[in-house]
Amino acid sequence: MSARDEAVEMIRRICPAHLSADEYGRILAEKFDTHRAEVLAEEGLLLKADVVAWLVKKAREETPVWQLASKADRGAIRPDNLRMLPATFFEVDRNYTSGTWQFRCEAISASPTTGEPRALGWKRAPVYDVHLWHAVALDPDDWAHGGWTDVTEAGEGR
Repeated sequence: MSARDEAVEMIRRICPAHLSADEYGRILAEKFDTHRAEVLAEEGLLLKADVVAWLVKKAREETPVWQLASKADRGAIRPDNLRMLPATFFEVDRNYTSGTWQFRCEAISASPTTGEPRALGWKRAPVYDVHLWHAVALDPDDWAHGGWTDVTEAGEGR
């Protein structure tokens, strides 16, 4: 149990009468999280989610690693600098639809022969009114001509 969780648990024991212990605990947890974000901001640090979003953005832009280090050192990772380019291929832990097809991308791997990427995962197709999942490897042509739409909900990936 983290120090944050311990503090929430200790304070929940003196919960005001008009709140349930669970509701009071939820409110306290939100306050602790807000406080953490404020402390990080005061120190000029970012939340992990902001850094990850920035790295995903830069990966889509195919930014070399040496440039990432330079940009990070100059303070280019900012919450207002996270606008994403559209994906150019399937991405791991994302869910897609195309017409009546669904696809869950589990991994990306390169062909040992050609180096062409393959999205490995599970595809669901309507067959005789039964929706069966089967393992597939989709290639860049499948992406380009499949009309795939990312339908992953926030936090849904894995």
